[in-house]
Amino acid sequence: RLSGRLGRSESLRVSDRRRPSRGSLGAKGRGGGRSRSDVDMDPSSATAVLGPTRRATPEPGDEGDPARSGLEIEPEEPPGWRELVPLGTLHSLPKSQVKRQEVISELLVTEAAHVRMLRVLHDLFYQPMAEGGFFSLEELQNIFPSLDELIEVHSLFLDRLMKLRQDSGYLIEEIGDVLLARFDGAEGRWFQKISSRFCSRQSFALEQLKAKQRKEPRFCAFVQEAESRPRCRRLQLKDMIPTEMQRLTKYPLLLQSIGQNTEEPAEREKVELAAECCREILHHVNQAVRDMEDL
Repeated sequence: RLSGRLGRSESLRVSDRRRPSRGSLGAKGRGGGRSRSDVDMDPSSATAVLGPTRRATPEPGDEGDPARSGLEIEPEEPPGWRELVPLGTLHSLPKSQVKRQEVISELLVTEAAHVRMLRVLHDLFYQPMAEGGFFSLEELQNIFPSLDELIEVHSLFLDRLMKLRQDSGYLIEEIGDVLLARFDGAEGRWFQKISSRFCSRQSFALEQLKAKQRKEPRFCAFVQEAESRPRCRRLQLKDMIPTEMQRLTKYPLLLQSIGQNTEEPAEREKVELAAECCREILHHVNQAVRDMEDL
């Protein structure tokens, strides 16, 4: 399923095909090469588009530690739609259009939050675990499979949503092609593959991390210290591991709502097709999780 449908959206997929190698660490995990995907350093990437960076409130003793305080810098989150639209424009729109724009904004804002969470996993846990020698390369690839690839895929999707918002004057009429470029065809199948890989291993990851914390006080102290960082926002590592699965369950609902509030028939068809692709991806990932649990 997820066949290459609606070829007119193919051009949107061209720049999405930059993929890192399947092994996520190697030189990257040791500080060489790319520590994250190239999109993080691209001025047009999600990091740049989200706005100026902010420094979370430093903790006592952090001010003089550049290595630590640097990890507390993150981009501002994008504003909601109502914060951007002139009041007169807001009052002139039909209720269905207001609802549609609000759901599109929710898709964008929550995608930005998801990218931020994936980067927290990478920056505060995944890479330091590699550099600290807590796990072998093979073990880390089983605990955080395809994390770099997921960051790249979600960042590229966020870039497209942000560009759409900017180019449209914040009143987005057509989003269907952007949605199909992410969830349909070859890109949809790739997203399905890396999401399945990550989500099917989340129970294994939680077990491995819990066992390591129980056996090794040094690792337990590392996790507790990382969880205390402002970027974690009071979440524990065990709360962050399921983030991709939680995100996948949101896409069908958001896209269905956008479609229901889209009046133009051709555009509504594209959005509904993208929603169906999301349901197929979620079904496949759920099956992969069940298959792994049955082993």
